[in-house]
Amino acid sequence: MMQTGDALEAFRMAECLFGLAETLQYVEVTAWATLGTLEDVERIRPVLPPGAWLDSGEGAEAEWFDPRELPADASELAALLPLSLNLEEDVPFRSFEADLAVVVGRVPAGIHWHLGAWPATPAQDWRSTKYSGVELAFNCRELWGDPADGHMLSVCVGQNDLQRAEWLAAQVGLRVLGPPVQSL
Repeated sequence: MMQTGDALEAFRMAECLFGLAETLQYVEVTAWATLGTLEDVERIRPVLPPGAWLDSGEGAEAEWFDPRELPADASELAALLPLSLNLEEDVPFRSFEADLAVVVGRVPAGIHWHLGAWPATPAQDWRSTKYSGVELAFNCRELWGDPADGHMLSVCVGQNDLQRAEWLAAQVGLRVLGPPVQSL
């Protein structure tokens, strides 16, 4: 839907899409990031909301940290890198997302907003609830994807609902850039 080198511009366009949703009462927010340097951790940690967790390692060896309780010593913190941000709990909508867009830098990261429902369109007299959402991949081409230059904003609709995606894109002055991709 939108590819840009400006993370804040992509976030602002996501907010335009939020304005098209039938309701924002039950928005569910999921976010992730891979923090590979001490600078990444120091830049992003202050914008993380309560409910965010960072993990180091995989499987049984993984250690989980509240971002406010990371080691203060730089060498101890460096030994934990890379850290993965996991944000999947009850995080208030619009509590951190704009701030993350401002400080994300080159960090591969993403946010998925599951919205209440997309409205009916002029060509479709039914609303879409199950797959109503917006995704913003920072420094990746898709959520949880490999690092890449630029940021990708996508609208989430049902598998056979390209017409709704095209309508949503047109409402905010954008267009669908390519074929549908499977996501969350």
